[in-house]
Amino acid sequence: MLREINPKRDKELEPLADPGNVSGFASPAGDYIQDRLHIVQKLVKDPVSTFYFQMESKELESLGISKNALLVVDRSVPPRHGSIIVVNKDGEWIVRQLIILGRQKYLVNGRLQSERTLIDDDGIHIFGVVTWSCNPMLKLIKH
Repeated sequence: MLREINPKRDKELEPLADPGNVSGFASPAGDYIQDRLHIVQKLVKDPVSTFYFQMESKELESLGISKNALLVVDRSVPPRHGSIIVVNKDGEWIVRQLIILGRQKYLVNGRLQSERTLIDDDGIHIFGVVTWSCNPMLKLIKH
């Protein structure tokens, strides 16, 4: 299911109702006017199966996911080797990389010497695949 999202216009930023028709004549540039990009249209493929999580640790920085990153998780995407996945392990939500070696599935945190956790059927449930990671770029600097 794909929904188009059209955000409301900000009257302070766009005071004219029709900026292409100011003088009574249509602007030749009117053919190139586009709707505003809404971030959800880019990040979400299946709104019904999409969930959001916030990364609470620095464990996956080697994979490009920093602390406090917003994770977009899609349950409709099948997990495969190398996917970043959200799992529920004994009631705790964790984010790891999925490694598949033969018939065995492991969870790793991306570090070379990290401990591998074998996925067996009891205690670990794969919730969904991380499709986007939105990392914060601003940090407060105290002078």
